[in-house]
Amino acid sequence: MKQYAVYKTASAPVSRTIGAIALAIALTAFVAKRFGLVDADVFVLSLTCAAILAIVAIVAALAAFQRIWSYGGPGVSEALIGTFFGVLALVPPSIVIGTLVASPGANDISTDKIDPPELKSEKIASSQPFLNWATVKLEENVWPLVSGLSISPSSQGRDLSRNSADIVPRRYRIAPGQLHVAGAKALENLNWTVVDELPPDLLDAATRLQAEGVTRYLGLKFDVALRIRPDQVGALLDVRSRSRTPLQDLSTNAGQIRTVFAEIDRVLLETYGDLARLSVEEGELEDELTPEIVEDPREVVPLPGFKPYFGDDELSAPDDPDATDLEG
Repeated sequence: MKQYAVYKTASAPVSRTIGAIALAIALTAFVAKRFGLVDADVFVLSLTCAAILAIVAIVAALAAFQRIWSYGGPGVSEALIGTFFGVLALVPPSIVIGTLVASPGANDISTDKIDPPELKSEKIASSQPFLNWATVKLEENVWPLVSGLSISPSSQGRDLSRNSADIVPRRYRIAPGQLHVAGAKALENLNWTVVDELPPDLLDAATRLQAEGVTRYLGLKFDVALRIRPDQVGALLDVRSRSRTPLQDLSTNAGQIRTVFAEIDRVLLETYGDLARLSVEEGELEDELTPEIVEDPREVVPLPGFKPYFGDDELSAPDDPDATDLEG
């Protein structure tokens, strides 16, 4: 009996091979960026290449399924493996691009939006032309479109303000020098490196701290500045967090500021034991600064409500305005 050749599709093995290459590139780029072996541009370009290869692998797998359905033959397992590798390779680029699109302007946040704390060293990475170009294109083309798809601009503004409602200056009932020590201890506990400091020369003098940290997953560097100034109730703390690249990790700059506040509160709690006695809310501040009227505790002699009258006519006041009591 004559045997016919079994049809074999070439798309299935191609899909498996390209999918494996795409996954390898994505994982290598992620690990290299986490340990600081590549800069932001190389990382983004590597993920872009991995995403393109992953899409090619998925398309080849779909073509293989169609050919196998029409002509039969082996290759289903290879096409499935190529699809699985391609989907996995698309995850890191999707997360990075998603954070860029969903967090416009979130690379520099401060509690004082009018006069933010100063960052001495401008260490924003300059060797990332591709990422800078991509950010500009997102600002021009993608972010306006995403904003237009929202329900209304007012609701979007309310959501943004609600998400950053706690990113405000904080007041403490301690001297600026004491708060400076607590801030330095908090940065040390967070394993952030202090790169600039203005220590207090007096207990009530203004101070500042600047630290450098890295995010947990991608190892992205960011700068945090703490500014401490004298205030009516003690000390006023402002915090600023700025990323050195437009890339966003799962921990945002707003999250870094919240982390600083929480760690300072923990240090103050361990040091003084009563955090409610030290921190001051805005409502409490208005009550404290309202002047109280203090009544004079001295006794006051009451004044008579009428002019005393004496019955002696000689002591009464003369009718003539020019006359005097000395006239005989």
